[in-house]
Amino acid sequence: MSDLAIDGGPKAVAASMNDSWQDVSDQERQYVNQVLDNQDDAYAQLDLFDEAYRAFVGSKHALCMCNGTAALHSAIFAAGACAGKEVIAPTATWHATITPILHCNATPVFCDIDPQTFCADPEDVKKRITARTCAIVVTHLYGNPADMDAFLEIVDGTDIALIEDASHAHGAMWENKRVGSIGHIGCFSMQEKKPVSGLEAGVATTNDDDLYDRMLALGQSGRCGALWQTDRFTALRNMGLGVKYRANPLGIAMARAQLERLPMLNEQRLAWFNRMDSLLNAIPGIAPQKTYPKATRGGMLLYSGTVNPEVFGAPLSVIVKALMAEGVYISETTSWGYSAMHLEPLFNDFSFRGLGGPWADLPPDARRPMCSLPVSEALQATSFWLATPVAPSAEWVEQTAQAFAKVVAHRDRLSKIAKEC
Repeated sequence: MSDLAIDGGPKAVAASMNDSWQDVSDQERQYVNQVLDNQDDAYAQLDLFDEAYRAFVGSKHALCMCNGTAALHSAIFAAGACAGKEVIAPTATWHATITPILHCNATPVFCDIDPQTFCADPEDVKKRITARTCAIVVTHLYGNPADMDAFLEIVDGTDIALIEDASHAHGAMWENKRVGSIGHIGCFSMQEKKPVSGLEAGVATTNDDDLYDRMLALGQSGRCGALWQTDRFTALRNMGLGVKYRANPLGIAMARAQLERLPMLNEQRLAWFNRMDSLLNAIPGIAPQKTYPKATRGGMLLYSGTVNPEVFGAPLSVIVKALMAEGVYISETTSWGYSAMHLEPLFNDFSFRGLGGPWADLPPDARRPMCSLPVSEALQATSFWLATPVAPSAEWVEQTAQAFAKVVAHRDRLSKIAKEC
């Protein structure tokens, strides 16, 4: 037996998280009530948000949508994805980075990741480019920017579109530019838990008039007529291609208020992220997610890192169980498939027999045999998420780190627990 909480000892984390951040403030209520009080002008909220977001990101265009998945679908469509084309994307991401590729009848090509930043590995991406590649999607995972210099160099002089999946990364920076303004298109989710939330909403950004019009044409039926930048789709007037990804004004009003509060959120969250990094870096067997020298995290949807099972003497599941007993708000990323989308049945051998839509007409090679991506698969077996408040108490941060130190100090006991499982 030991003084581990899992054995009945005292919990390492006794302090309250005591997060002072309000998910919904009076400002959100004020903006939403303005829409309710003036419903005849409700859709003006979309224009107000687009103006505010493009100013914030530093892009020529911003286009709000009903959710982040719609933004990614619009971007991948705009990049020319279709039957016979390929789109490279990291396997360490959420499924919505990948599924729109299939919706466009194109082929997802999975790439491996940098083991320290968890973002797409540029060197691995280079090996996967073919004459069929029309786009590369990089995910700024958990608010941590990918190596944008390397990816800009890869697409320079080609027809390959570089799409930033910045769903977690509102306000993140690469050197002196905000993510979403660096590649050809940036995509942001504004779902309930995201740093800027409309409960369900999304937004895409671009500096390219043609790409902007393509996104308008796909999903902005009822709104696109007044927004065309080129003559390519004007014959379609306000109908576009007929899909309606248009955002709900009530959600967008809420998101507009949250955008104004984003700098404060990022400042507060970054402060405790950096403190937790310094504490966990000093503990053997723990490696917090790293950032590139030119990167500044933003949004920071989740605090993440990896554990070394050999140092702890037990697999991830046992380590997490022991930490939870100590009062740590922690979960395994494996439970959500985030680290290894290439292993999901949808992208391998799930049968689409009898289905209509794009799934009925997928080319025979749209889904390739399961490949080996060793870095991503190792991340799936070793990575964790911590609860990610905005402004937690200093005591909670310190004690959470102390819990990791306590658990790793009892590796012999963990090893016995693992054998008993």
